[in-house]
Amino acid sequence: MDKAVLTLRVCGWSSIAMGLVFFLIPDWYAELEGANTENIAWLRNLGAALVAVNGVGALLAAKDPIGESNLYDVVMLASILETMALGWSTYTWEFSATEEIFITGPLVLAAVVSLALILLRPSAHGPSQS
Repeated sequence: MDKAVLTLRVCGWSSIAMGLVFFLIPDWYAELEGANTENIAWLRNLGAALVAVNGVGALLAAKDPIGESNLYDVVMLASILETMALGWSTYTWEFSATEEIFITGPLVLAAVVSLALILLRPSAHGPSQS
């Protein structure tokens, strides 16, 4: 399997899984990470974006990463920006969470996926990397 396709599938399925948790049961996730649930709307909105753009978008782009290069680039940009935002928020600890692993774990996965999307981005001028 092409490495770009594999990366898109990892991005897609992990984003759908995490996004559905954030979207459908954000209170549970906040309690799991030891955070307060006063303003849960930000987590539900992030979940919707993760499912739609990073999830469904990545899986659609995985069908033909070269032919769907614009969609690939949107997924890659969303992943990079979300990773940077989570990284900044983690660095400045803008969370009420007390269980750091539930913040740093997703950050590490997001960083690996974002980097892979950058490095494995197929070129329309040549074969994608295998």
